[in-house]
Amino acid sequence: RDIPEAPEEEESEGPSGEQDLKEAYIQLVQGVQEWQDGCVYRGDFGLDTKLGHGEFSWPTGESYRGQFYRDHRHGLGTYLWPDGSSFTGMFYLSYREGYGTMYQKARLFQGLYKADQRFGPGIETHPDGSQDVGLWFREHLIKLCTEVPDGFSIHDYPEYSGFLTHSPARISLSGEEKMEWDLHKEQDPFFYDYKRFLLDDDLTLPPEMYIYSTDSSHLPMTCSFRKELDARIFLNDIPPFVEDGEPWFIKNETPLMVKIQKQTYKFRNKKAHSSWNMGAILEGDRSGFARCGPKERLAKGMILRAGEGNYDWIYGILRDDLASADVADAKGYTALAAAAVHCHNNIVNLLLDNGADVNKLTDEGLTALSMCLLLYYPSGCFQPNIAERTAPKPQEASNTPVNPNHAFSFPEVAKESAYLEESVPTPGSQEQKSVVSGSEEDGLTVGTQLSRESPDLGSTPQKWDTLSLRGSVSDLEKGLDGAVGSLDGHTLGSQETNFESSICVHNYCIALSRELLEKSAQAHGVLRASFSAPGSGKGTMRSMALAMIEHRTRWLTIGLLLRRGADPNLCRVPMHALFFPVKAGDVAGVKLLLENRARTDVQLPAELGALTPLHIAAALPGEEGVKITELLLHAVTDVDATAADQDDVYKPGKLDLLPSSLKLNGEPGPAGIYYSKHASAPAQGGRTALHVACEREDNCKCARDIVRLLLSHKANPNVLWSGHSPLSLSIASGNDLIVKELLSHGADPNLLLTKGLGSALCVACDLTYEHQRNMDSKLALIDRLINYGADILSPVTLTQGDKVAVGTAVDYGYFKFYQDRKIAHCPFHMLTPAEREVFLARKRLLEYMGFQLRRAVFAKESQWDPKLLTLSKKAELTPYQRPKRRSTSPSKALHVGERELIPFFKFCSQCGRSVGVRLVPCTRCCGVLTCSKYCKTRAWGDFHKRDCGTL
Repeated sequence: RDIPEAPEEEESEGPSGEQDLKEAYIQLVQGVQEWQDGCVYRGDFGLDTKLGHGEFSWPTGESYRGQFYRDHRHGLGTYLWPDGSSFTGMFYLSYREGYGTMYQKARLFQGLYKADQRFGPGIETHPDGSQDVGLWFREHLIKLCTEVPDGFSIHDYPEYSGFLTHSPARISLSGEEKMEWDLHKEQDPFFYDYKRFLLDDDLTLPPEMYIYSTDSSHLPMTCSFRKELDARIFLNDIPPFVEDGEPWFIKNETPLMVKIQKQTYKFRNKKAHSSWNMGAILEGDRSGFARCGPKERLAKGMILRAGEGNYDWIYGILRDDLASADVADAKGYTALAAAAVHCHNNIVNLLLDNGADVNKLTDEGLTALSMCLLLYYPSGCFQPNIAERTAPKPQEASNTPVNPNHAFSFPEVAKESAYLEESVPTPGSQEQKSVVSGSEEDGLTVGTQLSRESPDLGSTPQKWDTLSLRGSVSDLEKGLDGAVGSLDGHTLGSQETNFESSICVHNYCIALSRELLEKSAQAHGVLRASFSAPGSGKGTMRSMALAMIEHRTRWLTIGLLLRRGADPNLCRVPMHALFFPVKAGDVAGVKLLLENRARTDVQLPAELGALTPLHIAAALPGEEGVKITELLLHAVTDVDATAADQDDVYKPGKLDLLPSSLKLNGEPGPAGIYYSKHASAPAQGGRTALHVACEREDNCKCARDIVRLLLSHKANPNVLWSGHSPLSLSIASGNDLIVKELLSHGADPNLLLTKGLGSALCVACDLTYEHQRNMDSKLALIDRLINYGADILSPVTLTQGDKVAVGTAVDYGYFKFYQDRKIAHCPFHMLTPAEREVFLARKRLLEYMGFQLRRAVFAKESQWDPKLLTLSKKAELTPYQRPKRRSTSPSKALHVGERELIPFFKFCSQCGRSVGVRLVPCTRCCGVLTCSKYCKTRAWGDFHKRDCGTL
């Protein structure tokens, strides 16, 4: 505190006591202290400071009577001004903080303060009995207790109900406010010895610093001193850090609103909180208060006029500082949001220039940018994709309900030539001119009110040509006629197009014939009269032109908000901002958001699969999917991010197969010397973007290009989802371009699949996916896999019930073949022609697999000693030559042979089967085995006749 140059003190001899935090009594003495500038203090002293009760007066006529602590006005007190105004309430370090009553000549304010400013719920009463009720920030209301009509709510869009999974956080005073800094050496990974000094209050400030200065605004606040201050304020109340009673939840996550809610929570146990009905204000209940006062009416008018586009009225209010530019209604719907929703860019600029928060959230978590994105990208424009399991269905119309009260569009007008815009930039442009609107009598003012007669934005999506609206309207300053005229020269896109609908304004592509334009021009005079008549419909041309202007202007509004600091990462309701243009396939929209630092590591709710934008981009049909994927990959942090669908089952097949009739007898499969073992099991989890792209069946070339992009950014091709690898998914989806791309980028064709899928070769011969390729393509696929290192001798485990056997890809193919029992077991002459073709195709594929298996076995066995291999086969297959282990005098040759036997693979040399068959060796050479008379005859004729003598 300031040290007086010549203080005069008079102390009484009757000391009193004051109990501090340490339960020690401080001796207080009463006295008077005067300063040369005329300031006088009369009251209690302790610890050489003003401590206890007292009165301090200034020569200006101001005075304070109340509690002091360490030379600060701290606690309950009354501050008086010379003009008769007074404040009675709580003080904290010489600032008004907490609940208090401000008496002025013409007004009475009761509410919450912080740092000498109104900060929270409060009531201002006027002489006429009216009251301004709501949440205050400084001298203005920033949140009302009433809702404005025609506000914006996400609940008016039921198609997004599944996205609303966010639960509000519970209000708790943070560790900084509690000032509890504990030193946990064992829990701190960055602990060092000197850190303990940073937490030592005795080292933060010099001893007895309060004697020299009490400037709490610039000196550091120690933990112990903060605790002392809070204890003095809440001496007779429940401490604010004790969570008692019903929990409080954060209703609005705007940083300023969170601070206000925490400040209110801190003083919730004060008597004024309940006696002044502050809880009702927080809940938005105004029923217990008097009629609206002038500030409340102006604040509500700000929101309404912003939606109507009344620039002059709002400018006058802000110029005279009569209302806050950041005001919101009971649901958090702000004036800025109202202006942005209705595309009044001049008002958006005005509000932002006067301090409106461009990132302020509603109670539902919407920002102004979120609302514009919701309107610019209605759900009808989202492209069906395999990532979200919204596969397109022909002739399927969207039945998404839309509330007509919230189908924001542009109004009917009487005249059409006064809408001017000095310059209309391209979507990526950084320069925008202001929009100038004419009067309501002779100008087309874009978006000044809601039109209940305009087409809804959330109805059935229409099919248009590929002409983009953003490129089709280049001269809005020419007015409505200019907008229509700019379309001259195009042809009508579709006879089935419903031009009375403006839904799906994104990619709203229009092609008009000269004849239609001429007919519209002839009806130009009729349009004026029809527009003025209530309930009359707008003409086809004007309806389309208004929708085009709306679409274009809303794009300009989105760009304006982003340039003025709107953060796309705060748009989390109903989903993150980046999902809107990605789901709509809008390349320019994705680029714009990425240029404004939109994060790419965001996900949809876990209930919707936790997909990332990259997942959806990889599933988009058409070239826009490739372009968006490329844009995202330049900013994405984890190309292998997984969705939360690890428990989903991939079932694209339409066959409902019975259990296989193939009998499993516990066969051991090929010996380990026939194949190379895998070092480790592959990783498993949810789908990656690469899985999604490989699962596509819609556009092979675009899907291949997306896979190439993902692989060039180091996407892992050897991870599993639902038992499948990206390679096996591309085989199942029938996209051989992707198969080739994956193999050339190091995909492992021998990767062990799970859930009974075996390997990539097994998927290639699976009946479930046989409709994806013709026979020549199937055989070429098998050859390609083998050429890239697929080992047909790798063991495949077959399971049916409690029976298990180990075989090869050939056994897997036969196992699946016998699941279709009608074709597998029905006599050939009883099959229909179509079923005969299927049977022959399946047999040809399996025979080719058997041929490849035989080649692989013979190639492997050719590397060994043929004499030893022949002896091993004869010793194993010929009973009279098999050594008897219990013989008392075995020959020396047999001992040697037993020790050196080669564990050869037992399979049918003709069909390749080793599971569910009885194998019989050749009686002449024992070099090959067959499973049936048919296979024996075929094998003899095809290859064994010339090899038997040699063996």
